[in-house]
Amino acid sequence: MAVNMDVNGQQTYFAADVLLAPEHLQFRDQFRRFVTKRLEPLALQGERDRQFPREVYKVLAEGGFLAPDYPEELGGGGGDILLGCVYYEELTRIPAGVSAGVFAHQHLAVRPLYELGSEAQKREFMFPALKAERIGAFALTEPDAGSDVQGIKTRARRDGDGWIISGSKVYITNGTIADYYILAARTSPERKPDAISLFIVDRNLKGIEASPLDKLGNHSSSTALVSFSDVRVGAGHLLGEVGGGLSQLKSTLSSGRVMQATRGLGIAQIAMEKTLKYAQEREAFSKKIGQFQGVAFKVAEMAARIEAARLMVYSAAKDVIAGRESHRCASMGKFMTADAVIFCTQQAVNLHGGYGYMEESGIPRLFRDGPESYIGEGTPEIQLRIIARQMGMHC
Repeated sequence: MAVNMDVNGQQTYFAADVLLAPEHLQFRDQFRRFVTKRLEPLALQGERDRQFPREVYKVLAEGGFLAPDYPEELGGGGGDILLGCVYYEELTRIPAGVSAGVFAHQHLAVRPLYELGSEAQKREFMFPALKAERIGAFALTEPDAGSDVQGIKTRARRDGDGWIISGSKVYITNGTIADYYILAARTSPERKPDAISLFIVDRNLKGIEASPLDKLGNHSSSTALVSFSDVRVGAGHLLGEVGGGLSQLKSTLSSGRVMQATRGLGIAQIAMEKTLKYAQEREAFSKKIGQFQGVAFKVAEMAARIEAARLMVYSAAKDVIAGRESHRCASMGKFMTADAVIFCTQQAVNLHGGYGYMEESGIPRLFRDGPESYIGEGTPEIQLRIIARQMGMHC
């Protein structure tokens, strides 16, 4: 496979394209142009302001790109998870904080409503969310509980016909700008899977406080510590069944792991493209630096790692579409993407030399944004644990 590049130095064909349908490829072409023209200026401004440019949701909705992988009858694009993979990789070609905010809203805060919500809950929260009239956040991680979901301490106790919620959530994307939270809380004191339940919590309720957090990268996203102090929600705001939290989240988190991986691909891909272009233009000792094996081999390895990771991620997406067990492939794809992001962003800094250390090159932002893409939805070590368990090793 030749690496086809357009006049702007952007790769236009990938090995994993053999797994895509013509409509996926057409969507990628259209959406890439839309992202560059309509969203990149907003993302760059958000990066400078260190806040999420909320107008992004409106622009995506107006362009018909807010919910590409939801049914058309709900106002979505009617696409599948493979289209979602294309969507998030292309969206992460611009500052990654924007795709973090869109992913948290469109997938983590809307998908549970789509899969579990009652008609009343969908009318109140999901339908407005799909039109960007209400923005959501997913409140799962806590100061003492991340990948160990059973360690959640936020409590929800019955109070008449409703619930009282108390606790804290941390690293919540969209935490300061959300209109509602999909929140996981303990409804039973035992440490077991059916002790966790999901709730829809309106941001306007008394007792909620969101404090912004300063981050290494993803400066164009909102990340917050959110506290819930005796927040009362009605019985109608329980999402799904009492005690069904972990099993109900399985589908959202598994498909989310696949699409979150493609956010890392977007960062790695841009790092590779920028480095390839630089290697073809920069001269040293009367030669383009790309003519030196020490440079050329590193760029070639960047491309190889990205292509291999993308193939694995798309393979996991195909498993989801076919209804097959996808956890193993999803975790392998997520792990391989983490490897690609780490390698590609570090090599981009190294191979650009002094210029790679300057903000104007765009490389430092990629280096800063990379870690969030592989920490979110489970670190590389968590992915290896999932893979090992799927292979029968109960570590």
